[in-house]
Amino acid sequence: MSKPQLRADQGWIFDNFLMLSENEDILHPGIMGTRLARGFMLEDLQAVYTKVTGRRSFPKAWQKRALSLQRIAESAEKQGRLVTARQLYHRAALCFGRAQHLIPIHGNEQKESSYRSLYQCYDKVINLSDGNMIKKSVEFAAGQSAYAVFHKAPGEGPKPTIIIIPGMDAIKEDVSNPYTSDYLSRGMNVCAIDGPGQGECNSNAVWLTENNYQIAASKIIDWLISRDDVDNERLGVMGMSMGSRWGVQVGAHDTRIKAVCGQMANVGTFDVIFEQAQPNFKRIFMYMTGYTNEDDFDEFMKRMDYLPDVAKSLKVPHLLVAGDMDELCSPDDIVTFRKNLGGASELWLYEGVFHPMGEVAGEIYPAMADWLLTTLNEGRSDNYERTIYIEDGTTLGNYEHG
Repeated sequence: MSKPQLRADQGWIFDNFLMLSENEDILHPGIMGTRLARGFMLEDLQAVYTKVTGRRSFPKAWQKRALSLQRIAESAEKQGRLVTARQLYHRAALCFGRAQHLIPIHGNEQKESSYRSLYQCYDKVINLSDGNMIKKSVEFAAGQSAYAVFHKAPGEGPKPTIIIIPGMDAIKEDVSNPYTSDYLSRGMNVCAIDGPGQGECNSNAVWLTENNYQIAASKIIDWLISRDDVDNERLGVMGMSMGSRWGVQVGAHDTRIKAVCGQMANVGTFDVIFEQAQPNFKRIFMYMTGYTNEDDFDEFMKRMDYLPDVAKSLKVPHLLVAGDMDELCSPDDIVTFRKNLGGASELWLYEGVFHPMGEVAGEIYPAMADWLLTTLNEGRSDNYERTIYIEDGTTLGNYEHG
């Protein structure tokens, strides 16, 4: 009997769906709204999607758009138009970040080229920020570092600070828009990170293990609390997608974290995302963990924590923001997870919304920032528990929430 085809080899599913769509929404319903909220421009997205015919054409299309934006940025910089140049470098960096995304092969020249260009462009964004952005690498194990970009909130004195943890297939440059940050505008610093298995860690072969994400995050926290502009008693975490899992692990591991928010829930088992969802998720996570053999990877995943067990050690307030049609995490998974939380808990569950939650991005991102700021400033009682189901046709504002 022939061996069944491995999940990670079933890219034809991805390709066929792309042929049926004008963008990625058919694979990730709502993703367009999320991309726009993070700073992607519609014209850049359209320039890419009109060229895409399948999975393998994505890197080339993103790279072409990124190079075009980079050239315009360089021209603007030479002319002394630094505000315009910075905006264009930011757009180029986002596109270079996407260009490397669908090449889960370490050392691949096209991927490495996209990484180099991503950091060249984003370094320009940082250097032209008038000192309001800082890049930092922090060693967490011998020869292994995690990476962060710190966005300073305006004003003097120590500020509440939010550590933003990207998802499994995202990067720190992609998750904190320096132009429209809901945290900076509320007086909170932002520290967006690449932990093991993400972005700059991947570029340097620092792979995810069973427990090194929270260890790396704690080293970044060590650096944060050494800063005069960070309030050591008001540190929060906001994790997106797989970051909603890592955020719980970080908060349970490090008691200096005082509040945790997760959005795009990934708080159940790994069975759905790696054995039932489209196979690209598994392909990318194998790359993030340094595995090329699927059987070996499956054995590795058996050693991963069951998150509801970790939740018992999370004693600080937790907010989860999710959709009830999330294709990667069911409402039943959310119920099981929340039953085990060791502290205050709140859920905003949106009817008819899928994993990326782009349909409601403009509503939830400011509200999440408000929730974190209120929690860090005022705390939540130990018995605080609130479950809000936002029905289709209503908004969060129709309900009493934290």
